[in-house]
Amino acid sequence: MYEEIFTSKAATLKILKNKLRKSKIEKLYNFTVNEWITDPNRILGIISKTFTSHQIIIRSSALDEDTWESSHAGYYESILNVNTKSKKLISQAINSVIRSYKKNGNENIQNQILIQEQAKNIAYSGVIFTRTPNHGKPYYVINYERGSSTDGVTKGEISDTIKIFRGINLLKLPRHWNFLLKSVREIERVTKYDNLDIEFGITKKYNIIIFQVRPLVSIKEKNMISTKIIEKHIAQLKKEFNDKSNAKLLPGDYTIFSDMTDWNPAEIIGNSPRNLDYSIYDYIIMQSTWHEGRSRIGYNKLKKCRLMHKFGNKPYVDVRSSFNSLLPHNIDTSLKNKLIHYYLHKLKKFPYLHDKAEFEILFTCYDFSIKDRLMKLKSYNFTQNEINEIESNLLEFTNTIIQNFPQLSKECEFSINYLKKNRKKILNQLNNSERKYNELIFAAEQLLRDCKEYGTKPFSLMARIAFIASNMLKSLVSSNTITQQYYDEFMQSIETTLSEFQNDVIKYQNNTMTKKQFLKKYGHLRPGTYDICIPHYNQNHQFLEELKLQHISFNKKFLPKKQLKKALESHDLIFSQISLFDFIKQAITKREELKFLFTKNLSDALELLAEAGEKLNFSRSEMADLEISSILKHYKNTNKNSLIKFWRKKIKTQKTYFLQHESLVLPPIISSDKDFEIITYPNTKPNYVTTKKILSFTINHAELSKSD
Repeated sequence: MYEEIFTSKAATLKILKNKLRKSKIEKLYNFTVNEWITDPNRILGIISKTFTSHQIIIRSSALDEDTWESSHAGYYESILNVNTKSKKLISQAINSVIRSYKKNGNENIQNQILIQEQAKNIAYSGVIFTRTPNHGKPYYVINYERGSSTDGVTKGEISDTIKIFRGINLLKLPRHWNFLLKSVREIERVTKYDNLDIEFGITKKYNIIIFQVRPLVSIKEKNMISTKIIEKHIAQLKKEFNDKSNAKLLPGDYTIFSDMTDWNPAEIIGNSPRNLDYSIYDYIIMQSTWHEGRSRIGYNKLKKCRLMHKFGNKPYVDVRSSFNSLLPHNIDTSLKNKLIHYYLHKLKKFPYLHDKAEFEILFTCYDFSIKDRLMKLKSYNFTQNEINEIESNLLEFTNTIIQNFPQLSKECEFSINYLKKNRKKILNQLNNSERKYNELIFAAEQLLRDCKEYGTKPFSLMARIAFIASNMLKSLVSSNTITQQYYDEFMQSIETTLSEFQNDVIKYQNNTMTKKQFLKKYGHLRPGTYDICIPHYNQNHQFLEELKLQHISFNKKFLPKKQLKKALESHDLIFSQISLFDFIKQAITKREELKFLFTKNLSDALELLAEAGEKLNFSRSEMADLEISSILKHYKNTNKNSLIKFWRKKIKTQKTYFLQHESLVLPPIISSDKDFEIITYPNTKPNYVTTKKILSFTINHAELSKSD
């Protein structure tokens, strides 16, 4: 049946027009390029008699468009809102479509032009794929825009995306998506085909208008995944979510999971990390280290509280745990509970803030804009006395950190020196050994333990102080004490391991530093910090040739000393032992140095694990399927053959799990068990630290929208 339907855009719409009951195809008329060339007046006359409304759309319908071989979506011109009373405008629009054929190398005179009434009162328009285009996962993918214009559909410029599990009960959906999916399912039944790419409009009265139906040529039948299998996995994930959300271990009536909040697993280890990546990140940071550093400087102490959880293959941060860990300890318990309730409520209401929670939702320290920000709490039933108490506690808490900073800095310096010294000792001892597999794993274990105790734990502490410091500077901008330009240039002027790296790249490019010198210093770095399968820079020199950097200078003369002194005095922030700008510089510098050094331990440990795996005939890819606990638990007390057998079994189990869950589509933020079936993508605004602007051509959204 479906082979006969999908021959051209016009032919498909003609066939479907009288078969659909749950959607509408606007009145249409089509003709060939040859017919237009031969007798344009006849065609103009037919258009005038056929279309009595004032507006029509003149669309392409080429022979190589919307076929089994190719889609060519967005290749050719379509002209909207053409006035039927003007033969001149109609002729111009038709000729424009024909020119778009020629422009793309298609001069077949049997190509068609399709005329339709222009749809009215459109509330939503877009494109729906009945499966994910790349892999055929059982989800409807809807790329849409709100508003009366359908330009985005014809031009492939659609702004919002939602993905809906094919097995969902339609009653769970908002009315407009309910009506759309009912109409799409009817089209699937009529065509007897469910790999479709459909352009649609939804009117204000929820009528569904179909603009185009084409086969989804990017996937093949053999790649399609069973809806029932995904349904089973979704049921399990819902149970996991509800169990964790309903647990009463911490203040907060429920929790939310986010891939971008706090320690940001989506950015650090990716959306679908291998077992080793995930488990090492969990081991050295997310099990306990993440909050131990915070509690050292006065934040809430949490017991047995992991920050990260995996749904399917995707890692998330438990937002309730994160928010509780960022409450200063000196705030009254009842007020803490009220703040947590407010934080979670606000994030649930405004999910697009999940990657900016510390700036837009939380009150984690005192700064120069805190008074204005706290006043927003009045709209959430906080009394003025409660607001004053929070402000007072934040000020006391922040001043304590500032006063203790020199001592905390010394402790971090000790950790830095110990980390350097002991790494060298561990590697020297290993080099004096036979480098047997168990010796390699033992050295890796020591490096990871040091990484955790003397790397990520003080890093967690200093990262928090650096946030407080840079947040103060940001608030000086919002209070108009300093300019945004000064903020940007000051932040870029701070000498850190990153700026040192940038300067050394420039030295290398200017031939004042050799490749050997550069790699000795930075060769341990790798694009995927936790990924054993990605070579570090010592193994991949190509990156050096691709780096292009320019030195950025900082003009110090714009420091507004009088305004700054006045701001400090009016806010009772006490910088007696260290100045504000030295506080900011030193905190950020220490944070970056700790990060640089703990990644050295991590990188060396990954290489030793890879070498141990090689001695036991395991590839890097196979090692990536092991959890770090499976590697470290048994190597001492298990003989070689038994260890190999144990690892093989673990790898097989993990691969099976990974492949089973690979077909799940998961959202960036989960606040309800419905989010496993209705996947939305909050609009986010990127964060940049730069004074530069970037201009570029827009990539064809029609192509981007087809990614899974």
